[in-house]
Amino acid sequence: MTYHSRFLYLTALCLLYQNLWGRGAHPTRVEADTNCLECHADHAKGAHVHAAVKQGCVICHAVEQRDGTSYVAIKSTQGVICRECHRSGELQRSHFPYASSMCMRCHNPHATAYSHLMRSKVNDLCLQCHLRNPNLAPSPNLPTIALTLNNSMGHPYERHPVSGVPDPLTGEEMSCGSCHQAHGGTMLHYLKMGVEIPEDALNQNSETKDMCHKCHLRLWGLDNVSTKKRKKSR
Repeated sequence: MTYHSRFLYLTALCLLYQNLWGRGAHPTRVEADTNCLECHADHAKGAHVHAAVKQGCVICHAVEQRDGTSYVAIKSTQGVICRECHRSGELQRSHFPYASSMCMRCHNPHATAYSHLMRSKVNDLCLQCHLRNPNLAPSPNLPTIALTLNNSMGHPYERHPVSGVPDPLTGEEMSCGSCHQAHGGTMLHYLKMGVEIPEDALNQNSETKDMCHKCHLRLWGLDNVSTKKRKKSR
């Protein structure tokens, strides 16, 4: 199966999953005011808990009674339930899962150990789709990258780290999110623009160069020097 075929297949499965998720018969009778967390306490435990969980399960779920059996389903909306609260912005270039409202492809709707309710570490999620596999034919619809050293190095250049070192700007671990915007943006490959990076770097020729300069000037200890030079030149 080619990347393109697999991509379309996974897309169809994800969309089907979103439509059918939670529509099975509940093993016991429940009402709309039932305290679901008495049995499903794990849905409210984690370093990061979705605010909707704290408001009550019926914020997103509906309880239906048919023939003496309770059915718990996602509330019916005109679109995906997540969009009721998390409105999608108008992006010039949108990441396909985001544009297709495949929110649960990357996010856990209840609770997780990772920020932004991510299902796992950022790179682990991104590389599920974007790590090059020599056994599969490449597809223009699913860009992939080749990495080395346990997937910690090799993008966008051979010795550039992608994990295992601190992000010079945030101090958190370097990840795909250090340079790319997960949902999309205005630049090719969803690269972050200068406006997303504080104190734009000196001598910018493009947003991409600006982004690279900001990290590398700080790594070299020159970010304060460049700022002083900019002030003197004005």
